Amino acid sequence: MDKSERFFEAMGDKISNRINKKKRFYFNVKNEDLREVVNYLFKTMGCRLSTATGMEMYHGLEILYHFSDDDTGTYFCPRVIIKDKENPKVKSIVPIVKGAEWIERELFDFWGIGFEDHPRMERLLALHHQQNL
Repeated sequence: MDKSERFFEAMGDKISNRINKKKRFYFNVKNEDLREVVNYLFKTMGCRLSTATGMEMYHGLEILYHFSDDDTGTYFCPRVIIKDKENPKVKSIVPIVKGAEWIERELFDFWGIGFEDHPRMERLLALHHQQNL
């Protein structure tokens, strides 16, 4: 059994709507399961967070994380859908992946998504603007 098969077996019903592409797996994760899935990808499998992207869709806001298994060139892309566009919130992955701090702050700037338990949830652009005054 390869790494990806072990991952999907271990995560079971924590993931849904899986789409398999060549060297890419896209799948939905509920907010309450996000940290467990990220912990497995980052700590158990040793995947690297490349980036995260946000998008507004008809059903809400989406955050798509891009984790690379550099040994195989495979990407694992958990997607969290936030239905509340007026007060969008999701759990921060910074407690697991320190490198997500600025990425989540960018998503906060662009989409207004609040990241629960983020160590420094403040706007990047406002900070930059203040420094240039």
